[in-house]
Amino acid sequence: MTTTARIIIKIHECLVMGACTYPLGRTGDSTTAEAKTCLQAVIFGEEMGF
Repeated sequence: MTTTARIIIKIHECLVMGACTYPLGRTGDSTTAEAKTCLQAVIFGEEMGF
């Protein structure tokens, strides 16, 4: 199964501050895919300056 992470950063007024997609490749199970997505979300937040 190939997986793509989709990340959207919104502020409390529901305005989109940033959005991105990351191809995660083949993942063994949904837990691994979720962990990789969380890591990519943290990295994206750091790159955006949050």
